[in-house]
Amino acid sequence: MRTRIRRGVAVALTVSALTFTAACGGSSDKGGDSAAKGKDKDAAAPADKPAATPLTAEQMKAGALTVADLPKGWTAMKNPASTDDVPKADKPECQPIANLMHDKIAGATMGANNEFNGGNGANQLAHQIITFPGTGAADFVTPIGTALEKCTGFTTTMEGAPVKLKVEKLTAPKTGEESHGVRVSMDLGGAIEFALNVVVARQGTGVSRLVYLPGTPAAAKDLDDLAKRAGEKFVKAAQG
Repeated sequence: MRTRIRRGVAVALTVSALTFTAACGGSSDKGGDSAAKGKDKDAAAPADKPAATPLTAEQMKAGALTVADLPKGWTAMKNPASTDDVPKADKPECQPIANLMHDKIAGATMGANNEFNGGNGANQLAHQIITFPGTGAADFVTPIGTALEKCTGFTTTMEGAPVKLKVEKLTAPKTGEESHGVRVSMDLGGAIEFALNVVVARQGTGVSRLVYLPGTPAAAKDLDDLAKRAGEKFVKAAQG
């Protein structure tokens, strides 16, 4: 899953926060050379400790939310095209958070990615399952927890312009072997704020990434329910 935060911010800045509609996007990128390097790492694992096996395409598909898994009122939407933009944080301790905002995660195989509209189109939701060889899943997820203890915000470049983002730790339902809640936001002026709520979880070699963009403050309370639904489906598929 690609978090389309770059596109969303660009629209908000160049058009109007009131017409902002972008939330999340998708990619079927397989990790390329990075994935191959991860496999080489597995090959070097001690003979008495077999390398962890990445999730299959079937498991990743089975672990992703569908409309049938969501409350009434949600509808599926089409994934947009991917981009090659790589978010770079100006603070090293914030880079694990910036990595959450990109669709091409080094060493990962990007699996099923489903996007949805809710609240008559006001709310946006995306859920993607990712897998890594070896210890890649833990190497991706664990640093996010560390970053949340140190990173309160960073500046990155989006659509060729510098953008300052605020980072907050979210309380979200615990999922799998490790999970973290992250809120990335920016002030658009006045009482309007752009905010993405992300819940990332790990189970074995798989990672679940749920991104929720509520259209109103009242809709923000739905994150826990959505994260719980996503987490339960992901863990079941990863263990299957």
